Amino acid sequence: MNISELAVIGGGPAGLISARSAAVEGCDVTLFDSGKEIGLPEHCAGLLSVQGLTDLSLQNLPREIIQNDAIRGAIIYSPSGKSITVEKRQPTAYVVNRSKLDHYLYNLAIDSGVKVQLSSRVLNLERDNNSILLKLGKRSEFRHHQSNIVILAEGRFPKLNQQLGLPSPKKEKIVFSSMYIMQNIKDINVKFVELYQDQRFAPGFFSWIIPIDDKTAKVGLASTEVPASTYLNNFIQKHPVAKLKLKNAEIVRRTNGAIPLGSFIKKTHTDNALVVGDAAGQTKPTTGGGVIFGGIAAQIAGKIVNDAIKQSRYDKRFLAQYSKQWKKELKFDLLTMKMARNYLNGLSEKEIERLFKLINIPRITKIISNKGDVDYQRKVIFSMLLEPRVWPFFLKTGIKFLLKL
Repeated sequence: MNISELAVIGGGPAGLISARSAAVEGCDVTLFDSGKEIGLPEHCAGLLSVQGLTDLSLQNLPREIIQNDAIRGAIIYSPSGKSITVEKRQPTAYVVNRSKLDHYLYNLAIDSGVKVQLSSRVLNLERDNNSILLKLGKRSEFRHHQSNIVILAEGRFPKLNQQLGLPSPKKEKIVFSSMYIMQNIKDINVKFVELYQDQRFAPGFFSWIIPIDDKTAKVGLASTEVPASTYLNNFIQKHPVAKLKLKNAEIVRRTNGAIPLGSFIKKTHTDNALVVGDAAGQTKPTTGGGVIFGGIAAQIAGKIVNDAIKQSRYDKRFLAQYSKQWKKELKFDLLTMKMARNYLNGLSEKEIERLFKLINIPRITKIISNKGDVDYQRKVIFSMLLEPRVWPFFLKTGIKFLLKL
């Protein structure tokens, strides 16, 4: 029987950050991941805000992780190809190699004292004398492990939440993504991410071109319909704007993934256990990004666990501090973004074109540029709602949206 004070299940960013957060405070931590190597396969587009990385104390990433540090804004395209450009004065986001970022977080965790067991799938969880007994698969170094507390960070398709009476993100709210790294692309600007809001090409979400340099980019989309790769190929070949940029481009690498967009699960703690990251639905419904918000919640989880260990308090009443603190930090933004995503998905092509026309004037694009935030988006959303020019449109489409709820 192997023993530790904390067991973290899942070696993605949320799992690694929570493990490190607890270990630096002195907690004895063991992390389990079913893969042979951290960071593979790579799923995420790797567009992370500078401020978000700072909030996670990751503002000084090694140069080899950062693929593009010049992102200052976005060019957003309507279905007909009309565009709106929003821009900050300074770079606000990095494009990173997610595999290398995960390896970096892994090394930080190891340096903080976290013990990591790879090729170790946790099959079953049971409570035993105010602790959790983990049963592991055949490839694991040992078959059983006991901990006072577990942090569940399995990712988008968690299997262990329910074994401890905790919910999982709704499967019907998951979108599936497909992305290519492409070279020899024409007419892209390293300072701008390109977003394509067109339900014909990406039902239920959107398409993107994220520049790595002036000829290389991450080209992808997410969709409620599958296979996402079929929609991506259609986007590359037929979108009126994108096809001109991508006509002679070459695919270097393909990745696929899934993103839970149903917002956070209602209960993220119980006796002896916490849930973090994608397994808790801590992803942004507007963009699908989960590294920053999941990481912020993971930091909180690590600190609460350390307090719990020091006080020998593993009950759900004490661990409720985790849910209270992360929701205070993130809940309002997540709910606002969920409403915004559902609203946008409900607009017709004609309505989206009308919205683009209404907001594509200097006064409003300036508001979007000034108030917009890659992570905390409620400020720009509420600023738009207060703009008189769009009141008639929002009133008309908003009533239709509310009637569908």
